[in-house]
Amino acid sequence: MFSIWCRQGVWAIIFDMHLVLGVDAGGTSSRAALFTLDGTLVRRGDAGGANPGALGMDTAAANLTTAVRPALPESGSAQLMGVVAGLAGNPDRCAALAGRVFDDLLPGVPVRVAGDIVTAFAAGTASPSGTVVISGTGAIAAKITDHVPIATADGYGWLLGDEGSAFWIGRAAVRATIRALTTLPSRPSPTTPVGATPGSVGVVAAPGTVRAGGVSGGGVTVGDAGTGDGAGPGGLGAGWVGGAGGMPDAEAGWKRSLAGSVVRHLLPDGIGGDPVARLAAAVHARPPLALAELAPLVSRAARDGDPAAVSIVAEAASRLARTASRVHQPGLPIVLAGGVLTAEGPVRESVQGLLEGAVTAGDPAGAAAWLAARPLVGPRESAALHLRFTRSP
Repeated sequence: MFSIWCRQGVWAIIFDMHLVLGVDAGGTSSRAALFTLDGTLVRRGDAGGANPGALGMDTAAANLTTAVRPALPESGSAQLMGVVAGLAGNPDRCAALAGRVFDDLLPGVPVRVAGDIVTAFAAGTASPSGTVVISGTGAIAAKITDHVPIATADGYGWLLGDEGSAFWIGRAAVRATIRALTTLPSRPSPTTPVGATPGSVGVVAAPGTVRAGGVSGGGVTVGDAGTGDGAGPGGLGAGWVGGAGGMPDAEAGWKRSLAGSVVRHLLPDGIGGDPVARLAAAVHARPPLALAELAPLVSRAARDGDPAAVSIVAEAASRLARTASRVHQPGLPIVLAGGVLTAEGPVRESVQGLLEGAVTAGDPAGAAAWLAARPLVGPRESAALHLRFTRSP
């Protein structure tokens, strides 16, 4: 028996190739990866999210099928020695989803269904036990023992928790922006001399003016952005630019500010009329979890020193570290997973500063394949092969 396959432009013929398939499917994306037992990547597939609770069984099944199909062995399932699927959502619904998809794609092949928490942890360490902290669209921490989650903290969803998640960060960014917008002076009328009586309504304050209630940062009075959900002091920074109907761009600093980024993202045609009302309407017109899209804007603004963004990042990191402390056993590894914590940026750096020794997860689909290979090659050999499976593609 042999298979012909191509990797990075090199064709190879591998005889008696034994394969394992790993799947990782969350609320946003699904990925599948086929490996040989020695950790050589053969094929991959990806698609949209496959959380049956969040997306419905039909959509989840369609997306999971789309991700898995291109990763299947071309010669059929005879060489497939093991399959592990890390699925997000209610365990019973995930088991039903796996049965629906894999009974069709891989009839007769046993599939081990694990939570995406398990594959996230395995993506960061070969140790069977430790803690995983996940911050993606949602947020959760889990204590893992022998690759089984035995305790969790948070993960209650956007209405009740998910503190430090991309959604949480995005919501804090909008709140900070609204607070900043409410401190804006009115747009100067054509007869109002710019620079007259700094701090009065309808007038642009002199750059750098500091006074009670706010700082005028290069052309616009910036009030206290307030507190709550990490939005600390800060505001619009320098100059207001709102596109159609906005004030002129006073300084390039506005373009790097958190509020400026949020407004441009949610109101690409400009603020016009009442900016706070329009911003609120834009948020409520979209699905709540769409606020997670704003998290990268917070990271970029924090890098540029925006005070509100820096405060949000610090508070998000603090909340994630506090969540981890509820389940962590000292002396065991801590893995950081999810889009917020695997991306380079200030949130991950801040969390690593609070959780000493924390490591970043690699490829969770590869980790699922590694979990499938582990009982076939033994614990010692699997530990040596861990990085080959989990390094990011």
